[in-house]
Amino acid sequence: MTDSLYVTDGDTFTPTELVTSPWSRDTAHGGPPAGLLTRAFERVEPVTMHLVRITFEILRPIPMVPVRITTEVVRPGRKVQLLAATLSDSDGSILMKASAWRIRDRAALELPPGEDATVPFPLPDELEPGTYRMQDWTHFPIDAQEYRAAAGSFADPGRVAIWLRLLVPIVAGETPTPEQLFAVSADSANGMSRHTDTGDLLFINPDLTVYFMRRPRGEWVGMDAVSHWDPSGRGLSDTTLYDRHGYVGRTNQSLFIDKH
Repeated sequence: MTDSLYVTDGDTFTPTELVTSPWSRDTAHGGPPAGLLTRAFERVEPVTMHLVRITFEILRPIPMVPVRITTEVVRPGRKVQLLAATLSDSDGSILMKASAWRIRDRAALELPPGEDATVPFPLPDELEPGTYRMQDWTHFPIDAQEYRAAAGSFADPGRVAIWLRLLVPIVAGETPTPEQLFAVSADSANGMSRHTDTGDLLFINPDLTVYFMRRPRGEWVGMDAVSHWDPSGRGLSDTTLYDRHGYVGRTNQSLFIDKH
């Protein structure tokens, strides 16, 4: 077993087997490249600004190949900035695009606590690690993460409240930031909260958006996830995000639903 999601060679990131999707041995799960793109946004100067929203556009199934990332400042500003990034293969084909708004933190304001700011389900210390397995090959959601279900289960359809913890660094030799951890985990929301037993159905998310109301803290990502499917073949995954200290933000995915 490898000990990171990616290893670097200059400006190239090579995926390890822990990046693999549970749907195919030849493709990457969407979470690890989302973590890489978040890492890239955090390194754009000035690094004192903080991410409040990231949207990832998944343009095609992401192969298990080395990738490169480019970033740019689309809308500069001292208080608010819009960033853009692309993730490409060695031939220059773009696999994912992302955009991010970030803002300058200011001095603490005198504000009352928000509504429902506390975690509404048990904390990870109160729960047992899960043992559900999706495939017989090494794959990201189960082998690179520890999960502890607070309500519902990976194995059953319906709403799920769950804690996730990444077991290895995103990039070898680095400690990921909490924002990177939330981006990595958020792409699992639609799989955890699938609407029904899937049978011969597929449910693909072409996008992922993560909102941060505040900076998250710690290594655990709490998710209260539900998916809504419509007979028209479209759906929405809607998830509230928590850390051990309370409400952090939200993540959404649009869904394409069809038969295999």
